[in-house]
Amino acid sequence: MNTARLWIVALLLVTSWVNAAEPIKLIIPTAPGGGTDGFFRILAREAAPYLPETIVVLNVPGAGGTIGVAQMVRAAPDGQTLAAVWLGPVTVSPHSMKVPYTPSDYVPIIQLTSAPYVFCVHPDFPASDGRSFIDELRKHPDKYTYGDDGAGGPGQLAAERIFRASKVKARDIPYKGAGETLTAFLGKHIDIYVGSVPPILQHAQSGTAKCVLLSSADRIASMPAASGLRDLGLGDEETILWRAVLAPKGTPPARVAELETAFEKAANAPATRKFLDDAGEQLLIRKGPELRKYIDNEYDALGKLAKALKLTPQ
Repeated sequence: MNTARLWIVALLLVTSWVNAAEPIKLIIPTAPGGGTDGFFRILAREAAPYLPETIVVLNVPGAGGTIGVAQMVRAAPDGQTLAAVWLGPVTVSPHSMKVPYTPSDYVPIIQLTSAPYVFCVHPDFPASDGRSFIDELRKHPDKYTYGDDGAGGPGQLAAERIFRASKVKARDIPYKGAGETLTAFLGKHIDIYVGSVPPILQHAQSGTAKCVLLSSADRIASMPAASGLRDLGLGDEETILWRAVLAPKGTPPARVAELETAFEKAANAPATRKFLDDAGEQLLIRKGPELRKYIDNEYDALGKLAKALKLTPQ
């Protein structure tokens, strides 16, 4: 066989190997549909051109997202199995249910989004911004009720983190999600809505709700009247709805860097940005040691809060 033919055979073998490469399994630990699923499906599609493998999305719902994360941490650390997560199964649920993983069992690849929880009151509530809202709660401990996304959920922990740092008290009324919380709020069964921005936005714009405080350090454009925590000197008490991609512990740094680059490019694609704009969320990139520190700090802070609230793993 001459040299030219040898090169052709070698090229065909390499091409066959690339085409036969196993796809990346991106585990989304929710059922199909919903914001997290929709976002990561778009992200996977936009990241595909920047990776040698295809990306296959696998929905693994159950136990607040912890089943899907557990499946990821048990996978081989080769970057072929990833988890597309939000804060719930990472820094919240481990403090209220038994999970087979700790923060040391995964490598954070990249954080992509940020969305605050918002505190809204009825138009006649005697407060117009975050500071006067906290002052009113301080004057009347346990007088006011707030609705959130369930006992031990991100909404309750975000609220209690702020309330305890401010030395105020309000009564928690748990619901199954922002939709139920909104219905109870509009029906005046609760005094304060604590939930994501999109469900309440039209009511804030029409004047049937007054949104006064965010759980993020900074203000956001869609809620210009709502104070950020930095306005109250509480920037370190931020709890936001974030989304990120994780890999099993031991994934090689070079592979982490490759995935990080692909997902960052995908996050900046027009289709991804449109999804975030429509959902009232912000693009926020964290990676490397900064992201590791952010997750670890939030895990520790919410763990201490869960103990104070007497939430124990079941």
